[in-house]
Amino acid sequence: MRAAVFGASGLLGRSVMRAFNDCDVTGTSLRRTGQGSVTVDATSSDEIQRVLDRLRPDVVVNCVGERRPEVWATAPARAHELNVDAARLIAAGARQHGARLLHISSDYVFDGRNPVYRTDAPRNPVNAYGRWKLLAEDVVRSVCPDAAILRLPVLYGPAQYAAETNLTQIARLVSAGVDAELDDVCVRYPTHADEAAEVCRWIAAAQLRGQCLGSACHWSAEQGFTKYRMAVMIGHRFGLSTEHIRAGEADAAAGDRPVDCRLDCRDLRAALGWPAHRYRTFSDEFPQMVEPWLPSSRRVSG
Repeated sequence: MRAAVFGASGLLGRSVMRAFNDCDVTGTSLRRTGQGSVTVDATSSDEIQRVLDRLRPDVVVNCVGERRPEVWATAPARAHELNVDAARLIAAGARQHGARLLHISSDYVFDGRNPVYRTDAPRNPVNAYGRWKLLAEDVVRSVCPDAAILRLPVLYGPAQYAAETNLTQIARLVSAGVDAELDDVCVRYPTHADEAAEVCRWIAAAQLRGQCLGSACHWSAEQGFTKYRMAVMIGHRFGLSTEHIRAGEADAAAGDRPVDCRLDCRDLRAALGWPAHRYRTFSDEFPQMVEPWLPSSRRVSG
C-alpha cells in the first residue's frame, strides 16, 4: 500500500504516520518536515496535484484542520481554508489520481443535545469549528462520493507542546497552582491519537478491499469526562492539590460548546472486527501523557 498523509505534523497526523509504517507512506506538512515528510500547502491545488503526481498513492488520509478556538476568532478566513477549502482540494486530488480517501471529521458536527449520536443523526453544529467540519464533510462527499469520513472526538497523545492537547493544557493549570475555573458540564470523550490512527489504518485496508463502511464512520473512547474531572484525576494521580481549580460551567454557558456529543461506534467496530484488547482507556493512558508536562519537583511516582 502506498499512502499519503496530509497534515502529518499534527497530533493525529504523527500517529497516523506511525500506524502506516508498514506501508510506503509519505506525510505532508505546511512547515514542519522530517523523515518521510514533504512540504505541501494543503490550500494550494497545484501543490497537492504535484505531490500526488509524484507519490501515486493508493490511499490518501486527510488530517488537515484548524481546531484551536483562538484561531476561530482571530483568523476565521484562514481556519475556513484549512478546514473546508483544503478538504475540497485534497478530495479532488485523491479522486483525480484514483486513490481511496479517508477524511477526518469531528463530533462537533452534532449539537450535543441528544446523545448517543449514530452516523446518520442530524448534524447541527453550535460553533464555527463544527460548521466548518460539516461543510468539509459535504464538499468531500460531493467531490469524492466513495470517501470514508471518520468522525473523532477530542484526542490526546504524545504532545510536542503543552497547548497541543486539552489534556496537557489542563495538566499545566493543575501544576501551576493558580486559581482557575474549568467547565464541569460539557462531557468529552478523550481518545488516544494512536488508537484513532490504528483505526485509520484498518479503514484504509478495508477501503482497498472494497468493503463498504457507510457514508460516515464513528470512533470514540467510552469514558466521558468534563475538563474539571480530568483536572481532579491528574491531581489525584500525581499528588497535586486541585483546591485552586473551581468547577464551573464556562464552556456550557457560552453556548458554543456541545454538552455531550457521545458517538455511537458500534457499526464501525463490527465492520472492522476490532478486538477488545486494542482499546485504550483514558484512566490507564493519561498519566504517561501528562507526566512530561509537570514540573519534575511536583511529580509523584506510583
